[in-house]
Amino acid sequence: MAMQVFVRGVEDGTGLRQFAEEKLEKSLERFHDHVLDATVRLEDVTGPDKHGIDKLCHIDVRLRSGEVRIKEQGDDFHVTLNTALDRMRAGLSREVAKAKRGIGEG
Repeated sequence: MAMQVFVRGVEDGTGLRQFAEEKLEKSLERFHDHVLDATVRLEDVTGPDKHGIDKLCHIDVRLRSGEVRIKEQGDDFHVTLNTALDRMRAGLSREVAKAKRGIGEG
């Protein structure tokens, strides 16, 4: 399983990238057999000088049986990432369950 984390618009993104990598890896442990690759993109839309609800988190997970895409926006990267990962796990649970039941197969 390949995982990538991209950070844009943050002055020192190393710590944030490392935090995101660790959280992503832990969140995907349960789905290890089903996930082909996962990508997280964290972006501060207005840059580090302005504040507000401008932190974006995009998560794309490609499975053997489909994909899950999550977009979350907030004012803090850690909270936004955690919320997006919660939504991702719920989406992965649904997709894996559908694949096990054979739903969506033509």
